[in-house]
Amino acid sequence: MESRDWTRFLLPLPKRFDLVGSLACAPGTIAISCSGAGVVLDQAVAHLREVIGAPAGTRTVLTIELALVEADAADSDELMGLPNADQAYRIHMAAPDRLRVYGLQSAGVLYGALTLGQLLRPSQGQHVIEVPLIDVLDWPDLEQRGLWNFPDPDEWIPWMAGMKLNYGKMADTRNLPVVRDEPGSAVIDVELQEVGRRHAFAYIPYIVHLNFLHDIGLFSAYPELAGVGDGALAGRYFAHNQGDQHRAPCASQPVLVDLLTDWLISIADQGADEISCWLSERPCQCQCERCTPTGQFLLETRAFLAAWRRAQARHPDLSIRIFSSTTTPQQDDRVLAELPPEVRFERACATAMDRVRRQPRDRFSNPLIDEAAATGRWVASYDVPIGAFGNVDTPEFKVPQYSAQRIRDFVSQLSQRSYAGAYGMLAWGTMGRQVCGYAICALAEFSWNVGGRSISDFATAWATLENISNPQAVGTWAELLGEVEFDIYDADFPICYSWGRAAQLVENRQPPRFGEGMFRHLTEVADFGRHIERCEQAATHVEGLERPELLLATDVISSYVKLSRAIWHVSHLFAHADLRQLETQQQLAEELQRLDVAGIGNVEAIRSWRTSLGAEPWHHRVHDAIAATQDTVRRIDGHIRDNYLH
Repeated sequence: MESRDWTRFLLPLPKRFDLVGSLACAPGTIAISCSGAGVVLDQAVAHLREVIGAPAGTRTVLTIELALVEADAADSDELMGLPNADQAYRIHMAAPDRLRVYGLQSAGVLYGALTLGQLLRPSQGQHVIEVPLIDVLDWPDLEQRGLWNFPDPDEWIPWMAGMKLNYGKMADTRNLPVVRDEPGSAVIDVELQEVGRRHAFAYIPYIVHLNFLHDIGLFSAYPELAGVGDGALAGRYFAHNQGDQHRAPCASQPVLVDLLTDWLISIADQGADEISCWLSERPCQCQCERCTPTGQFLLETRAFLAAWRRAQARHPDLSIRIFSSTTTPQQDDRVLAELPPEVRFERACATAMDRVRRQPRDRFSNPLIDEAAATGRWVASYDVPIGAFGNVDTPEFKVPQYSAQRIRDFVSQLSQRSYAGAYGMLAWGTMGRQVCGYAICALAEFSWNVGGRSISDFATAWATLENISNPQAVGTWAELLGEVEFDIYDADFPICYSWGRAAQLVENRQPPRFGEGMFRHLTEVADFGRHIERCEQAATHVEGLERPELLLATDVISSYVKLSRAIWHVSHLFAHADLRQLETQQQLAEELQRLDVAGIGNVEAIRSWRTSLGAEPWHHRVHDAIAATQDTVRRIDGHIRDNYLH
């Protein structure tokens, strides 16, 4: 057999991986045994059998033994002390003809089978399978890893679980319309819940933000639950810019606990053992005399806790997590103080609040919550940057996502802060895997093994699994491009365009400054040229590959650098120049011409990249990105030409 770098077939990379040798055998001579029972172990066996591609025959050359080991067994010692030991596994040659895969829990055995399956898949469908004889010890750095939203869960759950991602929000959770004096009820996707369980994947239902419950007639059925006063209006924002302004409930009303209890019991009756409970989204406060002394978010938390304790009378093993949502940290200290230790705490859209300016990369810190996590509180973040957005207040652009560096940086910081969960937020489903698939794989890689791989090695493995003909070239490309993309997307993007901040910089005749806003990760004018040169170098490595979107994605990132450079030169000159001088006016006109060219280049790059993925119609977030560039250039050009150039 040819020499192989076996680690290229692995994603994520195990913590410890040693190759002893390899064995060539026919698929029918490989037997699988399993000690233990349950749907997860059944999935492990089925997965390996599917990869091997043939049932075991009468002659056995190799037995793959899957096993659960007891905590007091001799071979459990090295697993017991590992972080997240319930997901840890070991693979080793127990005998010349026996490859043993074992773990303390079924999830660990499944993850061992997934690792082995990735190594066997290159031989799938062949008459002879090359089986690597390996010694592996592995465990995840973060306990839960996954996504907020994703399309086609019947396809995405197996795909994500195959990379050892193990969490997803059950988007299909639905509260039924509220009728006064009748029990509240909800519907969840029971079938997909069971699919998740077979894959050791927590597909968790939820009770939506309490200020969204007007959508199911809450206030029509119970007018007394409508929060009092304008302070109870959480407001509109770009993520939900139509309809009601999301009035929060009067959380001191006892009937709120009754309804929450009904919903928790209804969901648990359908087999759920954990439910995410969402507090109202955005700052708001019922202004009645009962609510104001305590506060909106503490009262909502207390209502969920009271309902949960009631529901446990019927479902003793039911657990909940409290979701403290966007820009609502006002009462986090009191909420955390009242949560029982077993109740988990989730956060989202907190990067702007937690960001601490630092070179070369910003830090993220929240002393209150970080201390809670470090002292044992289970905390998860939904803010892993798999998409191009600032926070939930801002529109997300549908543009290329190839900065594993940005994801590794954020996940590494979550691990250092002792967070237990790292999730990405996918705000749309159309072409989700084509646009964000690389980023999701990076989440899988670095949330499992934060420090295990270089970006180049990760991207090489990704390209290998994508069957790209020159995976090493993709690895080099990703190392080059990812840093530039990090600098662009982590610098007031897309707000600088979508909210018109770049145009306002010029309209206010404000001098631009390196290290701030859209120039956050630049230190001098020469950095623009260095970034463009880096993109050009990256492009040479993927030219001619069978995946044209990689080259076209490079063009998009490069075009954003050129656009940023053009805005810098216009804004800097406009802020400082004496516009009474004809020579200065001509110079400014030339810079505006360069801005026009850069804007056209960016729009064309986005269109070409998206066309490579499929023809129109495209998701509106692609058109949002295009329109934001056009509006920015138009505003800057129009403001200067109409008012200052003669």
